[in-house]
Amino acid sequence: MRLIREIRCYPDDGNEVVANTWAGTGNGTSLGAYRVLRAVVEGPVDRRTGYLCDIKDIDRILRTVVAAGLQTRGEGTGSDSPSLAAALADVFPHAARGLRPAALRSLELHASPHTRLAVDERGAGMIRLTQSFEFSAAHRLFCKELSDEENRRLFGKCSNPKGHGHNYLVEVTVCGTVDSGKGTVADVGHVDRVVLERVIEPFDHKNLNLECAEFAQLNPSVENIARVIWDRLAGAFDGCRLASVRVWETPKTCAEYTGGDVP
Repeated sequence: MRLIREIRCYPDDGNEVVANTWAGTGNGTSLGAYRVLRAVVEGPVDRRTGYLCDIKDIDRILRTVVAAGLQTRGEGTGSDSPSLAAALADVFPHAARGLRPAALRSLELHASPHTRLAVDERGAGMIRLTQSFEFSAAHRLFCKELSDEENRRLFGKCSNPKGHGHNYLVEVTVCGTVDSGKGTVADVGHVDRVVLERVIEPFDHKNLNLECAEFAQLNPSVENIARVIWDRLAGAFDGCRLASVRVWETPKTCAEYTGGDVP
């Protein structure tokens, strides 16, 4: 069984007595940006309590070990500091020891609504950096060999002959070891520039079927959009590799592609 728990804390927090309130502050007076720390733990469920572990223990470790460790190792710098990546990898084993017998599988730091860093038990300095992007586009789902009625039965409103639109959210994750000189797995600005140039600018405010060559013969489903974006980005990042592309078509539906073979 896996349990996921997150806290919201200010960069200078590290206080185990602060309540895990929605905005991350215990005294109700602080304003400003807060970070989200998320832990994934795994283990057997206790038959008597129904607990995998007490979430208060997770909160305590996230505040006193992880948040405090990020503050110390990050030298109090802002949430965009490259040192946060190295610091997250550094505190992982300390947090894992504190949560035993539950096994800590991964730690995630949401430095902003659009940027997150993650490290997991495989360790070895491996960090995942995820950046979020948006574009708006129109498309139509249909199969040329089917009649209009058959397309309507298969795709419903999504087969409207004049098309329809979505505000797509794209999450691009790269991974690699922390660069000892830069203290991070990837230059966030470089990731942004690559995605903007190769994906956002070509797709934004376009009719995917009519204006994007990949979809001239390929149905622009969210699954195919994720795979096409992967193909556009694979091999384009310096010093790290593309790990996954996740495309949200609506808040309820997304497709994730990690480069596996497609039948």
